Amino acid sequence: MKDIELDPETESTYECFNCGTVVRASAPNACPDCGAEMRNRHTPIE
Repeated sequence: MKDIELDPETESTYECFNCGTVVRASAPNACPDCGAEMRNRHTPIE
């Protein structure tokens, strides 16, 4: 896998770990629907 530099100011697609809500934003703090943690969909989960 190729390492990429992530710019926190660039909008990206984020998904909620809890309810699955998907938003396009630049580093959201929490899910707008349930308040749970969000993950960047471009970052692999290991």
